[in-house]
Amino acid sequence: MAEIVVFGVAAADVVLRVPRFPVPGDHINAEALGWRIGGSSANVACGLSTAGHHVRLVGPVGTDSMGDQLVAELERCGVDTEYCFRDDAASPRTLILLDETGERTIIAVDTEAGPSSFLPVRGPDLGSVDCVYIEGYTRYPVGTAAAAESALLVTSPPVPGAATWPATVVVGSETQYHDVTSAGIFEAIRSVSGERLEWVVVTRGRYGADAYAASGQVHVDAVAADQIDATGAGDAFTVGLLHGLLQGDGMVTALQAGAAWGAATVAQLRSIPVPWEELAGPFR
Repeated sequence: MAEIVVFGVAAADVVLRVPRFPVPGDHINAEALGWRIGGSSANVACGLSTAGHHVRLVGPVGTDSMGDQLVAELERCGVDTEYCFRDDAASPRTLILLDETGERTIIAVDTEAGPSSFLPVRGPDLGSVDCVYIEGYTRYPVGTAAAAESALLVTSPPVPGAATWPATVVVGSETQYHDVTSAGIFEAIRSVSGERLEWVVVTRGRYGADAYAASGQVHVDAVAADQIDATGAGDAFTVGLLHGLLQGDGMVTALQAGAAWGAATVAQLRSIPVPWEELAGPFR
């Protein structure tokens, strides 16, 4: 299958089920559901690995015991951790609040002392890879994937004020595109992503997803699911989308794969996408 390099970090998601999301001054009881591996980059890496791709994750891992467990979980999912390097900092932790409908509120826990670098001293050779996924250029330099000239370069949407955001495909939820209108979204993103940009993909929850190119746009409907946990929906969508594109599928088919993978994932208590082999019946 494809050679994929993912730049990003793995996190420990600590999950609490709540009867409702708290409001100021509220007092509620919560059910502790333990911790699990998470973080967008780790989610994407794990999902693509289960589909048979060779995926290498490049990023820092804490030197604490949680770092050991995160690396073990990545390897259990088949991710190559050769370029996961240890940094003298606590492993990232995220608090996930789940309500009775499966909606979630995500709280990133600030540990103050973050990694000194997000890049290892020696990184992988990108000259012959098929795909590079970078969670964003707020952590990684814009030249991170410069050597991957022929690869499918995928990122999250540019942050406000970004001057340069290289990508072949930009994918994210509609809230991540801020005030950019659908009519001008491709040109707006291309102004910072450059001529390499081919697609801008926008997920819209129960309203499906849209992909915009210079020549027009396409739409797919959402796949119905009994939602239990919405935490990894967007990452699972990205996994399905990339798997489809790397197989040579057209954008509509790739979007449909993303919608199916997202739907299958929200039907389970998990942050990482469901394994490829579990995409059966109406989802596959």
